Amino acid sequence: MSGRVLLDTNVLVYLYDPVDTAKQDRAIEIVNKLVRSARAVISTQVLGEFFAATTRSRRPILRPAEAIASIRNYLAVCEVLDVTRLITLEALRGVETYSFGFWDAQLWATARLNQISEIYSEDFNVGAVIEGVRFTNPLLEDFHI
Repeated sequence: MSGRVLLDTNVLVYLYDPVDTAKQDRAIEIVNKLVRSARAVISTQVLGEFFAATTRSRRPILRPAEAIASIRNYLAVCEVLDVTRLITLEALRGVETYSFGFWDAQLWATARLNQISEIYSEDFNVGAVIEGVRFTNPLLEDFHI
């Protein structure tokens, strides 16, 4: 597997969410380092989730135009992976085998089938390795990239 890192939606959302400034600062630092080193990877799933999470009507973080501009920026500076039929099938296996929720399974399947050895997210069991994919919470205080 490579040194590329698949970013989960929550890491990108923290870039814009001022509610927790410590997590926001860490997310900015981490994403900037990954982008500069050409290791940042996102999926089309993450882009869609990002738009929905940042523009939702209950507590919008960004206006739709701002979210669109951010997504265009990610398309320009990150490797972007499409969610394919094979990824969907592998995600279903992840649901059956590991009891992942479907969207988490799809993220795991995207990493595994694209030979990405690490997912940065705060939603998984930190430190777990499932079929060669490690789950890391980069927002923890003791994390160092």
